[in-house]
Amino acid sequence: MQKHLNDKGKVLSAILVVAVVILLVELVMPNKNDEAASTLHKNSLETLPVSFEPMEGFEESPLRHSIILKERADKEVTRKQAVAKQNEIDQQEKSIYLTFDDGPSAVSDQLLDILDDYQMKATFFMIGPNIKEHSKSVVRMKKEGFGLGLHGITHEAGKIYSSPSAPVDEMSEDRDILENVTGVRSNLIRLPYGSIPYLTEDMRYLLDKSDFKVWDWNVDSRDWELKDRRYVQHTKQEIDRYMQAGVTPVVLLHDKPHTIEYLPELLSYIKKQGYQTKVLTNEQPPVTFQCEGRCHSIS
Repeated sequence: MQKHLNDKGKVLSAILVVAVVILLVELVMPNKNDEAASTLHKNSLETLPVSFEPMEGFEESPLRHSIILKERADKEVTRKQAVAKQNEIDQQEKSIYLTFDDGPSAVSDQLLDILDDYQMKATFFMIGPNIKEHSKSVVRMKKEGFGLGLHGITHEAGKIYSSPSAPVDEMSEDRDILENVTGVRSNLIRLPYGSIPYLTEDMRYLLDKSDFKVWDWNVDSRDWELKDRRYVQHTKQEIDRYMQAGVTPVVLLHDKPHTIEYLPELLSYIKKQGYQTKVLTNEQPPVTFQCEGRCHSIS
């Protein structure tokens, strides 16, 4: 009997050992399975083709173009409201804005002297290489409180309108040059020959993203065409016409000898009429030509 009990105890002990082994195996195996699953998940993620580049074709897609047009339309509503509000203020003050393109030049100091003599202000839209060449005149403009704007680098339509990014590239370079010379960071730009017809919606979108304000004009003095006293008479008539219509004149002039020669006659008239000349600022809503279906690529 004693031997039978001992044999039975040995059997029970063996069964107990097997049970313990099985339990340990069950405890260990799930961890291994989890590790395997984790490894599989990690490897799967590593092999997924993830890219942060724009989808091929999206830049030229109708969807992107419609998005740009929608954003531009919304901002145009806001711009027109701001322009109308600024116009009310300017009309009460009998303000006009004189703007000079293509400088600075060898005659810029003479131009500044004439403006100082008549106690009048103006905004200068300047070309980058000219700023470097006539930096002393630009520093004087800043010290005397004139407006400082940008007119690009090349002044060549075939270059500044050559691609969607070309205008913003030229204006950014011009802005850096002006800032290095004066410490002023200007967002005021005027495209060579105006923004119609070659400044496309894509170009306007990129300029807007860089905080540039596209300024055109509503009074063309035609000094670039007439080059004599006739431009003065034409400009006087246009200023009066816009003032009578309740629209603040933004006058296009050029930093050129033939303009300067007859400028005192124009400034005398402005002073006699009691008009106040002001400078453009980064905060001011711009007067800008609108595409209205007229804008197209130069190529």
